[in-house]
Amino acid sequence: MPIEDVDISRKIKDSELAEKVRAVAEKDLNVAAKVVESLKDRDAKIFGLVCLYNFSKDIKFLDDALAIAENDDDFLRIVEYSEDVSELSDVPLKIKSRYKRDVAYSILLEKTGDMNLVSKIRDLRILSASMKRIVLKKPYPENLSIARMIPEPYYRALALIGISEKEKVDLKAEINNAVEQIKNPALRRRLREKY
Repeated sequence: MPIEDVDISRKIKDSELAEKVRAVAEKDLNVAAKVVESLKDRDAKIFGLVCLYNFSKDIKFLDDALAIAENDDDFLRIVEYSEDVSELSDVPLKIKSRYKRDVAYSILLEKTGDMNLVSKIRDLRILSASMKRIVLKKPYPENLSIARMIPEPYYRALALIGISEKEKVDLKAEINNAVEQIKNPALRRRLREKY
């Protein structure tokens, strides 16, 4: 068997083991930790460590995952997989790619609802999409205030349509205003047909 095939099969095996870590941790955390420690594939090991962190809330597992992270994708994966992101506010700063850093901040924004993170996201589409998803989680009228702050008119219109339908509030004028600001004629037409 060529070395490449061995690496791929080990990677698959490690990934399968990492996916079972939570179930093992529910029975015996020490055994689960040993399983994760034995993993050779970095991606699988990071996933396993974050699973242990999510289950036990032991910061050591998160620190271990951060210690073996080598690239933007690893750090983004840690932010994405973590259920409790209260310890992750500095992780996006380790990401070199501006786009991936924005994605990491948007994940933190959606998981925490901390509107202070809005200022850290430069890509307006990523920010707008995240804010739209936050609007769906917040109660009325707080969701309306957030929807009005969405910078991209397409996502603002979608958020306003969602609020209008869910809360039975007449936001037709605001929705039409947002739709008119959409530069892409196909998106504008699609929203007009939808609402």
